[in-house]
Amino acid sequence: MKKLKKFALGLMAMLMAVSMAACSDNDDPKLPDPEPTPTPTPEPEPEVNPFKDYRIDIWATIGSTSGMGSTSTLVVKNVDDVTKEGTISFDNQGTDVSADLFQESIVKGKYYYQVPVSKDRFGKYEILDNGGIKVVAERPFGENTYKDRRYSHAWIGDKQLLIIAANGDANDVIWTKLQDNGTSLDILAEGSLKLSEHTKIAKYATSGLATYRASDNKILYITCEKNSKSPSQIALVVINAATMEVEAVDFTDVAEEMSGTAYGELLQDKMFLDDNDDLYLPLIAKIPGAEKNTCRYSRIVRVKKGENKFDSWVGFNTGENNGKIVTSSYAGNGKALFYIQDPEHTGISGDNKLAEGWGDNYNCYYAIYDIASGNLTELEYNGKKLPYCAGTFSQRTYHVGDYTLIGLNPDKDPMDIMIYNSKTGEVTKGATVAAGYEFSRLVAITK
Repeated sequence: MKKLKKFALGLMAMLMAVSMAACSDNDDPKLPDPEPTPTPTPEPEPEVNPFKDYRIDIWATIGSTSGMGSTSTLVVKNVDDVTKEGTISFDNQGTDVSADLFQESIVKGKYYYQVPVSKDRFGKYEILDNGGIKVVAERPFGENTYKDRRYSHAWIGDKQLLIIAANGDANDVIWTKLQDNGTSLDILAEGSLKLSEHTKIAKYATSGLATYRASDNKILYITCEKNSKSPSQIALVVINAATMEVEAVDFTDVAEEMSGTAYGELLQDKMFLDDNDDLYLPLIAKIPGAEKNTCRYSRIVRVKKGENKFDSWVGFNTGENNGKIVTSSYAGNGKALFYIQDPEHTGISGDNKLAEGWGDNYNCYYAIYDIASGNLTELEYNGKKLPYCAGTFSQRTYHVGDYTLIGLNPDKDPMDIMIYNSKTGEVTKGATVAAGYEFSRLVAITK
């Protein structure tokens, strides 16, 4: 009897287990699928403004063309950011600098350095945000005297400024070293290069061009023959920056003279050093068979890092009708930005040998020059070429990193400021200068 009872209890337990298993398999509700993980919304890319550490000084003349020796009213407007669209107006705004300063000026940090309108001294000035000019430092000439706007310069480090130009008879080149002490300018040393010991040039260009090659502490000074009765000579003078002794002189006959013989780089960029410290120098020559000497074309020569002579490379070498390089600057990533005067290309003239297309016309355009390949590409925005501009005594570009500001001074289109990215090739639009002015210079000033 006990065995039968144990068997019944075991059978009952087994049946209950089977029943419970059946309920678990079929009767429990199905668990829902897990919620999908939401895709995070990416944070917006921060706006890139490589010019955020600068304010931009817009120089303009009222009613007429600016230029070397112009007597037009010269007004400067401080703008905090030109990369955003909006209109820059001069109505009851800006600083009239005409009575005190020239547009042709050395710019460094917050300051303008120049021989001012008084014409008897070196000066350091600040154009204030709220209007007016602050005299930071002034220094009378020493032994050497200089004509206003007709000299070249180079910074040797952050505090030492070299002024260099032909002397009064243009038969030698004089120089003065200034020490910038913040609120004073001191003359450290001055002298002459005694170039007659090194060249046969009878009459030197008024200012020439100068730059400092930091990699070997050399001043590279370029001058040329300005005597119409003598053969053209373009000379590279290599100077020890510490002693101002001439260490080497070399010549090129690729063209007749360099761009920027009279006014140095006081207003315009006329040559540039690339990432490797190689110097690129645009030259100009008269177009063979042209009506006047103003009909010009360009070539580019180079001085490699550490070298004391021109090398054999010649750029912009596409013919004698390819226009004249007015300004040139390094845009980064192996590319140069050129502002080129070319009446034939811009449709002002049917032939660059004809004088009528040159001069003050809307005959200039901006283009990117790839140094390695020699390709020249006209800049475009939204699939259209940038409008052609007037103003051969102007400088409306400034470069920081991969980016370059480019100001336009066209006939009928707005005077826009464009931003070019040399890494991507992209051109975007920024602010616009109001109509009624001649947009002549764009200067980046450290905030």
